[in-house]
Amino acid sequence: MFTNARPYLLLVAVQFGSAGMFIFAMDSIKKGMSHYVFIVYRNAIASVSLAPFAFVLERKVRPKMTFRVFLEIMALAFFEIMLDQCIALLGMKFTSASFLSAVMNSAHSVTFVMAVILSITTIIDMIASVIFFFTISHNVKVF
Repeated sequence: MFTNARPYLLLVAVQFGSAGMFIFAMDSIKKGMSHYVFIVYRNAIASVSLAPFAFVLERKVRPKMTFRVFLEIMALAFFEIMLDQCIALLGMKFTSASFLSAVMNSAHSVTFVMAVILSITTIIDMIASVIFFFTISHNVKVF
């Protein structure tokens, strides 16, 4: 019965978790915690909790660790994770947690628009992404 609903339930759970994290971050920052320290703690807890799953479940599908793969991991870690969190938590000083949660959810669409403008994505990728977006948005409206 719940087989078809599992992705949607997980989507809702992730959104609740994200909103809860923003509320917790807002409370911590307002009480005086540095946003840099909060980012370090958040990433350390995420690494410790997710690394065992990655080692066990993706043991056979991981690519070899070449210098190029290492650079891609470091670039992704800096630009997507650290920079994104740093800007979000800095902006939290001036806005509410609900506004930040809404803006963070729009980051993926802004990235897609920038990729289209800069011609990084092909027309086939763009069509597939638009179809995926409308499929997801249609299904989310049901809830």
